[in-house]
Amino acid sequence: MSDDPYWNPGPTDEPSGRFSGGDPLVTDTFEGWWHASLDVVQRSWRSVGLILLIGVVLPRWILGAYNNNVRTPDTDVAVTDWGTFVREYSPGVLAGFIGLVLGLAVLYVSGSAVLGAVRTAAAEAAGGFLSLGEAFSFGFKRGGKFFLWLLLAWVTIVAGLVLCVLPGLWAIFALSLMAPAAVFEARRSPYGRSIQLTHSAFWPALGRLCIVVLVAIAANILIAIIGLLLAGVWHAVFAGWLAAILTVVTEAVMALLLLAPMIWVLSASLCTYAWLRGRTEPLSATSLSAEASGAAAPGEYTGPGEPGHPGSPSPTP
Repeated sequence: MSDDPYWNPGPTDEPSGRFSGGDPLVTDTFEGWWHASLDVVQRSWRSVGLILLIGVVLPRWILGAYNNNVRTPDTDVAVTDWGTFVREYSPGVLAGFIGLVLGLAVLYVSGSAVLGAVRTAAAEAAGGFLSLGEAFSFGFKRGGKFFLWLLLAWVTIVAGLVLCVLPGLWAIFALSLMAPAAVFEARRSPYGRSIQLTHSAFWPALGRLCIVVLVAIAANILIAIIGLLLAGVWHAVFAGWLAAILTVVTEAVMALLLLAPMIWVLSASLCTYAWLRGRTEPLSATSLSAEASGAAAPGEYTGPGEPGHPGSPSPTP
């Protein structure tokens, strides 16, 4: 018999046997998943938002400001003169190398911050807490290995989009749960685990993750286009130094606008991961948080909060 109080071994209308509504992360129905993701946002938007602000928004702002200032062509280049346009738009070998290094650094820092944010959201769902330092310490501790998996995922998606589009769209869907998989199952490949989970309930998972991915893509594309257009306007209207300042400010605003959809996307991905695992195993927010902390195996601690964390009740004997 499971120690998880929300696990119902009896027959139900749902394939997982999970008591709908009994856990803040693990759900059965689409409606339960939707409300759970919104509850995560309501519960953890301050802590998760601060982590993403420091670890994702700020690095993205720096990279975006650099790219827009370095790669913006002179305004007197004729659009029909494509050879001149390409030469003017090219940032040069050194600037391109710096941009590549910055891009890789942003990917590492952002990936680590996302791991810390997922860990924090899970801890708060279980009634515990993590400080900002603990969240980033957790993220950077696992960020190096996760960075390599992110590079592989990026190559997979790009190759799929270039080859036939549909394989790339499949890769975006299949690899969308890599972050929670890396947080809760550190000894497994988040790349393979994400594919396994998303295909364990393909069509229901596709429906949920299509919403998540579409929100993420739409927000990124829309804000990126607005930022590029404004950067072009600044460089066309104002002098070089003023245009550079306005571009930096614009990038900061655009990056901040991404924070709201970013928090929900992270929350929805966490709830999707919990739902998929909960279909086949006794799972709860508390057991997930214990898995991430490594302080207890699932079933060894059923009280609220973080096992062994200051302010948490003692584990049951």
